[in-house]
Amino acid sequence: MPKSKKETTEKQPTKKSIVLEMLREGSVSVAAIAEKLSISKQAAYSLIGDVKRGGVVVVGALKDGAMHYSVDAPKKPKAKAARAFGKGAAVSDAPSFQTEAN
Repeated sequence: MPKSKKETTEKQPTKKSIVLEMLREGSVSVAAIAEKLSISKQAAYSLIGDVKRGGVVVVGALKDGAMHYSVDAPKKPKAKAARAFGKGAAVSDAPSFQTEAN
């Protein structure tokens, strides 16, 4: 009798996605992350770094002698910074001339 594969349509959440969810819920300590996921504190720091490298802005604050991390609300870019090079005002077509200083 051939073995049948058990298909699962629902994926289990990854540790990184669990950490991201915890950070979005509010301020959380590294010890709390490590305890919830049953991992070391070093692994929890690594997961926070992975979330940061994914483009999420993570901020830390010292509370009760321990660092607590959370996701910072994305800042709106300033109008000047939002313009990419070459996408702003058109450059004049007039040729530029060097002038001699008197």
